[in-house]
Amino acid sequence: MSWEPLSTPADHTHDIADTIQILHRRLGLACSDVLSTLEENWVQLLGSELATHCVLESVRNEVLVVVVDDPAIADHLKWSRTELLGAANALSGGENFTDLKIKVQR
Repeated sequence: MSWEPLSTPADHTHDIADTIQILHRRLGLACSDVLSTLEENWVQLLGSELATHCVLESVRNEVLVVVVDDPAIADHLKWSRTELLGAANALSGGENFTDLKIKVQR
């Protein structure tokens, strides 16, 4: 058995962005650039009238979670689920979202 020196801290350094990206994947969270893209284009994605009643809560395990303030808005989003997910995926540049969860809060 031969002797080898302990590794130096430089051998285990990682870029902080890479570390955050790994953490996001392990937790099932969307990348921060995907979230910021959705938030920046929220009105374009939903339309100005609908966007005032909807808040992007989170993205976890490819599920887009939206909070709405009216059950009628929730029904509208349910009916347009396929179109909304398609537009969100096109906007974010990939298949980042596979389902939509809608929460009603008053």
